[in-house]
Parts: sequence; structure tokens; C-alpha cells
Amino acid sequence: MATVDDVPAEVVPYIIERVMDAGANNIHVVNAITKKNRMEYLVYVDVNEDRVEAIATLLALEFGTIGVKAFRHEHIMMPFDVETKSVQITAAGKAVERRVKVKYIRKDGRVLSLKAEYEDVKALALALSGEGVTIPLSRLKTLIEAEAFSRVLEQADVRVTITDDLLRTINYTGPKIADRPGS
Repeated sequence: MATVDDVPAEVVPYIIERVMDAGANNIHVVNAITKKNRMEYLVYVDVNEDRVEAIATLLALEFGTIGVKAFRHEHIMMPFDVETKSVQITAAGKAVERRVKVKYIRKDGRVLSLKAEYEDVKALALALSGEGVTIPLSRLKTLIEAEAFSRVLEQADVRVTITDDLLRTINYTGPKIADRPGS
């Protein structure tokens, strides 16, 4: 971690690219306010042990920082797998189909969460736009993830029904939430 309070915002994206190109696993640059009420950046870099010295040197070169704080950490990876889904959107008589990777995060045989791959959803949104169909990227991602998760729920014998009237109806078949372990 490094703190920097004298670098113009315009150079930050350049430095992020340099740090990633130098072998960092990830970098986050966060706006903050110093004890002297000045704006600063908190720079967090996730880097393997063999790249620490090179990244610290690069941060000193580009940010002018006189030192970095090194935190030892353990990254706990959740088990996951990736499935490729065929997604077809039909609107105004036009059909657009793309393959979208969905990452399923699993633990103890349960799907904890899932995420549609951003780049795949982006490609689908752009293809739709090219056909004159505009669905905001964030909504398209939500729709794909909801459909994928509805299939997970079906396998767990959970049914969700939402009606079109002002009152939402949710039908839940299966054990009550309070009856589940850990509730």
C-alpha cells in the first residue's frame, strides 16, 4: 500500500497500466483525505512475493512515494466453475444469439452466487445495439444472471412467480427459510 497526495488525476490510469504490465495481480486506487485535510490516493497492489521489489520501485518512480507498506495476506478462493450458455434475445422480429460464460461459485454442493462474464455480456449488448435493440448492459447482465439462477432454483425445487399487477406474488415451494440450517 502506498499513499500519494501530490499526483494529478490524469496520470493515475497510466500508472495503473504500468503496474499491471509490471506483473501485479490487481491494483486499486482509492480517493481519500489525509490527516492534513488534503486529497490523496490510497494505492493497493496485490502482487506475488517475487514482484514486490519491482512494483515498489515502480511506485516510487511514478508516484514519487518514499515507501510502501507491505501486508502479507492469504487469498481464500471459493470453488467455482464456468459454464457457457447460449443466450438468444428476440426483439422487433430480429434474433441475436451469443455465447455467454457464467461463473458459478459453489460451496458444499450449493451455488452461492453466479456471475455472467462482463466481456460476453458487453459483446451481446453491442450486437443488439447493432440491430437497433437497446438494452442497458447492466439490465442485460441482470436478466442473464436471473435466468441462470432461476435454473439453479428449479433444481432445488424452488419456484418464484412474479405477477404483472401492482402486488408482487412470490410462490415459494420448499423448506421455509427458518427451517434451513444456519437460519
